[in-house]
Amino acid sequence: MVNIGITGTGSLIGQAIIKSIQRSGESDNYNLIGFDYFENTVGSFWCSENHVLPDLLDKNLKDQWLEELIRIIKDKKIKVLFPGVDFELEPLSQHKDLIYKETGCSVIVSSSDVIRIGNDKYLTYKFLKDNNLNYPKTYLPQEIGSSSLDYPVILKPRIGARSVGVFKIKNKEELNSALIDANEPIIQELIGNDNSEFTCGVIAFNGEVKQMIAIKRSLKGGNTFISEFKKDFPIEIYNYLNAIASKLMMHGSCNFQLRIDNNGIPKLFEINPRHSGTSYIRSLFGYNEVIYILKYVLEDKEIEFELKEGKVLRYFEEKLT
Repeated sequence: MVNIGITGTGSLIGQAIIKSIQRSGESDNYNLIGFDYFENTVGSFWCSENHVLPDLLDKNLKDQWLEELIRIIKDKKIKVLFPGVDFELEPLSQHKDLIYKETGCSVIVSSSDVIRIGNDKYLTYKFLKDNNLNYPKTYLPQEIGSSSLDYPVILKPRIGARSVGVFKIKNKEELNSALIDANEPIIQELIGNDNSEFTCGVIAFNGEVKQMIAIKRSLKGGNTFISEFKKDFPIEIYNYLNAIASKLMMHGSCNFQLRIDNNGIPKLFEINPRHSGTSYIRSLFGYNEVIYILKYVLEDKEIEFELKEGKVLRYFEEKLT
């Protein structure tokens, strides 16, 4: 068995990575070792062991965090490490070469440039515009004075997740009022409607796209709770995803969120340069990105997916341990 590390065993992302391996038919090939910042996370009970790391968000503990992470990876002979927490992406990207040199472990994380573009929604817009890719009209507050906005528009934080701080603005008066309390916001055109939203997974290495899937989704509390996959979703979505991923130069799996506008044009509004909380949902449609990456990194092998149509519903469950 090959030892695989997953951070964020208490996060939806970390748990999705764990379930993608454990419920894949490949679980006998991998021993899962978890990491988090708390004990008794849900995902910790699904791994053979779970290690509590020093608090990375404490600037005084950053060096200790890296030293402890490297020590455990080396001691447990972990061959691949999957990040499951957003705030780990940047430091892991900075140190992935050192980690590999010290331990031989491959960290599945993109470059700092990719992470920066994904974390900042204004930089996401700039990336699309600079590369002649479809983009939603996007403004900083200081840019709207000379612009004529077509209401309704969306007000959202430049840096944020799970729809926190996202508002639909109907007119100029509402916008001016909302801007008073907004923290580093952007103003963006409203694309399509709730029924035209897709969450998409792409696997790529060095600008070469390996696999893609687009899933129509419905949201509750900022997270996907109903997902639908059909093989006849518009080809324009996949052409668009391929163009974005080829320019982005991501490493591993990336999550893209987009909508189809009223003219049938896909427009991206968010990049998550990592695995997603929907990674396991995608695996239920036959798109197991985690297993693909493990085969690719450890065995230099590319596998084909047999995708199946259907709907996936997310729900809570409980277990006595």
